Amino acid sequence: MDLQNKINLGGAEPDGSKVDSADYFIKDAGIGDDILNEIKSMKVREVDDTIYGVSDTGDRDFFERIDDFLINNSKISLRDKSYFFHMLAVMVNSGVPVIHSIKTLAGYSENRKLKRVLNTVAYNCETGASLADAMSRFSDIFTEAEIGIVRAGEETGRMDVTLFNLSKQLDKQHELNMKLWSASIYPIAVLLVLILVTVGMLVWVLPNLLSLLMEGGMDEKSLPLATRVLRSVQVGFTEYWWLILAALAGAYGFFRVYTGTDYGAVKWDYMKLKIPLIGKLLRKIYVLRFVSLLGLLIEAGIPVIKVLKVSGNAISNRIYKLKAQEIINTVKTGAKISGAMANTEFLFPHEVVEMMKVGEASAQLAKVSEKISTQYEREVDNTLRKITSLFEPIMI
Repeated sequence: MDLQNKINLGGAEPDGSKVDSADYFIKDAGIGDDILNEIKSMKVREVDDTIYGVSDTGDRDFFERIDDFLINNSKISLRDKSYFFHMLAVMVNSGVPVIHSIKTLAGYSENRKLKRVLNTVAYNCETGASLADAMSRFSDIFTEAEIGIVRAGEETGRMDVTLFNLSKQLDKQHELNMKLWSASIYPIAVLLVLILVTVGMLVWVLPNLLSLLMEGGMDEKSLPLATRVLRSVQVGFTEYWWLILAALAGAYGFFRVYTGTDYGAVKWDYMKLKIPLIGKLLRKIYVLRFVSLLGLLIEAGIPVIKVLKVSGNAISNRIYKLKAQEIINTVKTGAKISGAMANTEFLFPHEVVEMMKVGEASAQLAKVSEKISTQYEREVDNTLRKITSLFEPIMI
């Protein structure tokens, strides 16, 4: 009796015993075994045991060298790092040794550069280096704050807690970056389309329209003023496009040279903070990053001066970097952080200073910083929505 007949009979054998049809499909039928074998032979991820500074790559062929170049110059996203730190925290919390955890995560990483970095970190840890020291050899991948938090976890024996907090912080930063990208992609796309449409109108549509008017007996002097202005713009664009491009290139070159100087870079960062709507959003983002990182580092047990230095360096805007250095110099004299912030309300609003003051007075600066960062996350979301809603009618 074939399998289908057995199933149709309610799964009964000739002797009357019951048969589990699912077991028949797995054990006896053999249906789909070739597909299952093909799946077993598939490589879901590339096996890469390369260790930087140890593995010999000199005997690789031309195409392998190109592949190495592309891998070594690729990026490691915040999402990849956040997942790594989170899974490392889970494994360490479960009692798995750090080195074994890193090797396991390297084997399952889909980012091939991160795979090689983790292989190298694990190798350096096996040769006697601490995890923080092994990470510090990749300063282009792991930030000073991340290395400092890991080092604090090693010193205090709270590695799993600090790694969970670090993962949460990276998740928030990644989410904020995605929100900023989502808010900016629409206006950029619209602006590019407008530029292309304008160029097409000036180069192809307007000349044909003017030629039709001229053929109909209308001379150029009888055209409306707006049409004559548009005609002049069209002639200037089509006949002197090379001069326009040269002027734009010269202006961009001057801008790059000016912002390449120390004063020019600081001045440009200051001007960005004063742009209507955008400047206010940037200031909220910088306050959010500074305060959230400050709270995370303090909770990890890192000294205050080191916390302020790392938090200041984490912000790209040079005005905030200068202010962070001023706060450090003031705190070294025995003053409070909130007191050093109070004289620059443009950078740190009054409510932030007051909450920091409460946190210092109650010895709960880390918790207060977390509350400030949560509040500013909401404000950044609201500001992004306002800017997006205002952009549409402006573009129209």
